[in-house]
Amino acid sequence: MVRQRLEAIGFKNFSVVEDALADSKSCLSSSIPSLNTRMTQHLTERCCRFLKSASEVPRLYRRTNKDMPVRASAYMDNALRPLHQLLTDSTGLVTPVTAQAWLRVVLSDCTQKYYETISEVLSSVRKMEESLKRLKQARKGAAAATTAGANGGPTDDTKIRLQLALDVEYLGEQIQKMGFQPEDISMFSTLMDLVKEARELAEQNQ
Repeated sequence: MVRQRLEAIGFKNFSVVEDALADSKSCLSSSIPSLNTRMTQHLTERCCRFLKSASEVPRLYRRTNKDMPVRASAYMDNALRPLHQLLTDSTGLVTPVTAQAWLRVVLSDCTQKYYETISEVLSSVRKMEESLKRLKQARKGAAAATTAGANGGPTDDTKIRLQLALDVEYLGEQIQKMGFQPEDISMFSTLMDLVKEARELAEQNQ
């Protein structure tokens, strides 16, 4: 179409136009990796801002007499909202392949950072649990303060572990809704193993 219009006005030096277009295409193509990186970094930052809230889970259960968790924490939906929006908003703007490539990178990066947060929280819970056990043993025979509820029900540590397990399991469900299998996302299986062990400990202590 462009060539026809140029011919209509008597333009004949098409090699100049072709070279200019080739240069423009080359410049744009060379920018794609940088643009991809910026997009995935931006999305990762938005998601991880909320995933860090996992570190607040212990505070929600320690000495609060809160019921046993039965669903994922609210921060999970907030963390994943940018990714669901990407799938919706990118339709017609970028190819599905590009959108999926972005999602895979972001989910992998977020899972890595989330694993680090969950690991730190569980380590802290374990240390607190061991500290309370030592305190209880030292005060054996006395009315020692424990994290167990007044009715002798599940401990706070049990609730914390179960909540984290529910959160990670929910992440796995959402990964599948985005078109992936959990094993497609690096570190997710390792993260699942981490909370699986936590869930087993929680169930043993119920």
